[in-house]
Amino acid sequence: ERQHGGAVATCKQTWTAESTQPRHLRGARHRLADMNVLRAIRFVRSQPLLRLTTNMVHSGPQAQPSEMPTASNPLRPFYFAVHPDLFGQFPREKKVNESSLKKLNGYLESIQAGCPHLPPSVKFYIRENNSNPDNRSPVGFKSVQFTILSQDFLSVVEEILSSCDLPTCHLEKLRSVRPVKQPTARPLRHWDESVVYDFFTRPGSHANRRKMRKDIRLRSWVNSNMPKIEKKLQQSQKVRETNRTLENQLCEDYGVESVDSDCELGCLLVKSCLQSFHRLCRQHPELTDFLKGKAITFSNNFSGVSTEGQLVLSHEDVWQHWFMLISSLPRYEALVQHIPVLEKQLSALMSHVKICRDCNVATVMADSYAKWLQRLIESLRLDGTEHFFAVGNLSKHRIVLQGENSTLRLSQTGQFLVPISCPPAQLVRFISTKRSDSQYLMQQYDRDYKVEQEQMQRCQEELELETLMKDHNVSMPQMISCCRRLRQQHSELDPLLKGARLRVTQFYSVMQDGGMCIPWNWRT
Repeated sequence: ERQHGGAVATCKQTWTAESTQPRHLRGARHRLADMNVLRAIRFVRSQPLLRLTTNMVHSGPQAQPSEMPTASNPLRPFYFAVHPDLFGQFPREKKVNESSLKKLNGYLESIQAGCPHLPPSVKFYIRENNSNPDNRSPVGFKSVQFTILSQDFLSVVEEILSSCDLPTCHLEKLRSVRPVKQPTARPLRHWDESVVYDFFTRPGSHANRRKMRKDIRLRSWVNSNMPKIEKKLQQSQKVRETNRTLENQLCEDYGVESVDSDCELGCLLVKSCLQSFHRLCRQHPELTDFLKGKAITFSNNFSGVSTEGQLVLSHEDVWQHWFMLISSLPRYEALVQHIPVLEKQLSALMSHVKICRDCNVATVMADSYAKWLQRLIESLRLDGTEHFFAVGNLSKHRIVLQGENSTLRLSQTGQFLVPISCPPAQLVRFISTKRSDSQYLMQQYDRDYKVEQEQMQRCQEELELETLMKDHNVSMPQMISCCRRLRQQHSELDPLLKGARLRVTQFYSVMQDGGMCIPWNWRT
């Protein structure tokens, strides 16, 4: 309790300061604060480096621990004070704490590994009670900024706790239990060169693994991994059948149009998502009115509503987040219906160019995509659209909007990938110089797409594959070449790949559900 007194006091001060608000707001804030505190506690307890030994928790103050506590135990009060989940109502402070916490954890891990990198300069916000009675704001923040100069772990911990006014008396006990080895000081440039040289030259390094991977043959790899593949297929068969049953129940009982999931999610994760969603619908039957006619996708990224109106649910989110998202579906429906209007406005400003949505990247949510469209429309109206009239009619060309951190370029499909931060004059010059290349790539893409679909269908039928898919980083010419070679080796590969769940990627791997990943340039 002495070690965590600072964190507990901070939480108590915050709740006391917020008690002056109306009763209905105070109850809602208390429930949200309780959820955030519980999430922070679960985060700290889930970290393998943050667990206390049994003797440290249950023994008295004079008892000696049977083993040295793990290195990050002294930082528990600090994590409780600055964890981002405690700042849910303050997005700016939450973002700063989250970014600084990632930098700090990376530096601490490098110290424990014995190869510290450049010391970071971090900034944190700590909630404190506002002592000024005239100030109307019930919650105040103290900004703490420091640069870590030491490479000794306990010294770094002491700097952090002292900067945040947290207790440091327990550090002397840790120093007396086990002395910390001081790392040998070396110039950063010399250390970096030696690590890079060792990484690419030692046995089993990344470069050597790439050389070894070239010698793998498809037939030998399938033969050696067949017991593992058959075992996982047998184990996942019942899970996949259960998933199909749960999906059919959602469609029949709640009027859901379709249920899908990202290919990165294993069948066990999909089963867990389906069971959680069924439980949510049973506990809150009022949600069924929002789900009628909706397409649901369980995602590996984040939750939201896609530009096509699909309900995207992340497997990492808690059911409360799913509940709030489903409850707000009517607002998203109006936004999805407004997106085509914005696309027509943007197309009219850009000489009737076709506005396409990229399906080869992570799903872009409707609210973000609408902001992208509005931002580019405002930029064109402020700068003037007379530039595009000089280019001519662009109705045969396509553009895809992307985030502001991307670069203006021409994709392999002939589409112009346009960041929303691109100046209109630069965009016009780029389109003018790349129009002929875009036209050629689009014609080639249309031809390759038909050939790819035909080759995939014939390959799946001839080899009797259960499924045949490819990763987004496998181009159409690569997939066409792979399918043709598989069909040429039909007589030798048919007994091995019959009934297989095949995925063409850049590497060999056995998936959790028994699927096989093979590189597109596999060797016989």
